[in-house]
Amino acid sequence: MGKNKIKEGDKAPLFKIDSYNAGTIELGELIGKEKIILIFSRYFGCPICQLDLNILMEKVAEIKSKEAKLLYVTQSGEKVAKEFIEKYKIDFPVIPSTKDELYAEYGLGLMTAGAVTKVRSKLKEAAKLGLEHGEFEGWEKQGPGQFVIDEQGNIIHERKGWLLLPEILEVL
Repeated sequence: MGKNKIKEGDKAPLFKIDSYNAGTIELGELIGKEKIILIFSRYFGCPICQLDLNILMEKVAEIKSKEAKLLYVTQSGEKVAKEFIEKYKIDFPVIPSTKDELYAEYGLGLMTAGAVTKVRSKLKEAAKLGLEHGEFEGWEKQGPGQFVIDEQGNIIHERKGWLLLPEILEVL
């Protein structure tokens, strides 16, 4: 797998992977029914990822009301992922991936400079909420990202970096 530079208008790379909480997820089968939001986190122990997850959880109902399906990709292993799925009552598929699998297919490599510059302020925000660093999992330098796929399987929104929900909600 090369460094794919995925941009808006491209076809979404298809995958079939066993999720931690919703059976096998086959992207090709989901396309066509509704828009799909693909959130690439880093891993659940990452305080910034927890911060972003809190923000995401507040908007799950709104996302569903717009008839979009949420898929969440993490580097976390099963043990930690299941703890967070229970703690946050996550009802959307949580999908495991290493940096060489889905992250690479969707062109997410090293954290972008833009994401790196926000680390300090986001860590402060996370600390204020009492979000602590959990287990380190996966590749520590993995960059997060977000994609929205339309009913034709095209990417209509692409962002490398920490979660920005307003951009996602705008295209739904």
